[in-house]
Amino acid sequence: MELFSYAYLGVRNRKEFYAMTLSEYNLKSEAYQLQQVKRVEELHLQAFLNQAVQATKGSVKNPTPMFTTFKSFFDTEKVIDDVRSQFERDYKPRSKASQDTAIKQTIAQRIREFNQMKKGGD
Repeated sequence: MELFSYAYLGVRNRKEFYAMTLSEYNLKSEAYQLQQVKRVEELHLQAFLNQAVQATKGSVKNPTPMFTTFKSFFDTEKVIDDVRSQFERDYKPRSKASQDTAIKQTIAQRIREFNQMKKGGD
């Protein structure tokens, strides 16, 4: 228990170890285990993405890469736009894909509002 605390839980000395309650030790141990699960998940995701990048299309004799550029595989700007738009109410997307999505959402919202006004006016 003490060795595990030094090795994995960030405990630096015996005083710190003995000041820790059993419930605190259990909580830290559980948190460490969850971090390890997340790390293993990231490794598996990396392996999956490595396989996806090597994917091809076309015939067996003449295969062509499924993704010709990194951006076609993973659009970083779009993902950043998606995250920032969740937290910032007036965020303006920078990527073309996000701008297109934002425009489509705005048009759909205006159509819904128009239809509601039309129903209310009858």
